[in-house]
Amino acid sequence: MAATAHFYSSSHNSVVQLGLSSGGVLFHGTAVDDRGELAVNTEEAPTHEKVLVTYDVENMTVSVGGIAASADACADLVQRYMDGRQIVLEATTLGFAELFCITRALIALGVNTFHIIYAEPDNYTKPVGGDSYALSELIPGYKPIPHAVVDLSSDEVEAGVFFLGYEPDRMARALAEYQMIAAKSVKVVFGVPAFRAGWELNAIVPHLPMLSEQGDFDIAYCSASDPGSAFECLERTRDSLTAGAKMFIAPIGTKPCGIATAVFASLFPSETGIIFDHPRKKSKRSTGANVWHLYVVRVDRE
Repeated sequence: MAATAHFYSSSHNSVVQLGLSSGGVLFHGTAVDDRGELAVNTEEAPTHEKVLVTYDVENMTVSVGGIAASADACADLVQRYMDGRQIVLEATTLGFAELFCITRALIALGVNTFHIIYAEPDNYTKPVGGDSYALSELIPGYKPIPHAVVDLSSDEVEAGVFFLGYEPDRMARALAEYQMIAAKSVKVVFGVPAFRAGWELNAIVPHLPMLSEQGDFDIAYCSASDPGSAFECLERTRDSLTAGAKMFIAPIGTKPCGIATAVFASLFPSETGIIFDHPRKKSKRSTGANVWHLYVVRVDRE
């Protein structure tokens, strides 16, 4: 069955202006900074049943509302919340693995419309005396996520897309662990326009030495805050594949690019795999909340 997705985006000044109806279900992660606390705990926001989602990297299990199971069975955990209510994913607090598991479950259960909210930070924090951002406390490394596993050594994998952010060590580690990536058709994507004018340089400049060594990589851009733009970027790579070939995605850039990756990989599992390094977010990694985004995702099935 062929399918695609459309993203309808709106931007707001606060979580209470998002226009969500009361009585829905909100899937969220653990808040580590101001915007996460606001997204999950603002009393003025519409009342939703709040469901905490966590992912165990080592055991590849997911917990939804306190009930844990293999990530393969995530749809079973989510299904009990599918009772006609508005479904909202709080992407500010959800990590990528949690976001992918829930998104894939919703699409597998036949949900055609769901909402995602995301808050941009007012600013990111830097270590004392440091010039670059350090957003992760611990990065376990590139470990598979069920239903998105990819064999990068296979000739079937022709192309890959890296969405890049502020931490160049993350891409460097991928290239070191998977040296066969250099033989693929690789596109690196920066968030331009960025959340704020000038922030794109914080991502581009640290990656330049690495990209100069990997001269065959294509450089592309998509809006840092628009998952629809990132989704179109992935579609272009998919369209370039030969019949029967596959691609991989490394969603190590902005969360809206991660949203696009989660939806895309859920819709095209036979052609798409994900490599991800599962960073543990630093507490207070950002301060304040700037623009709030509401993304309405509509899946069209043929």
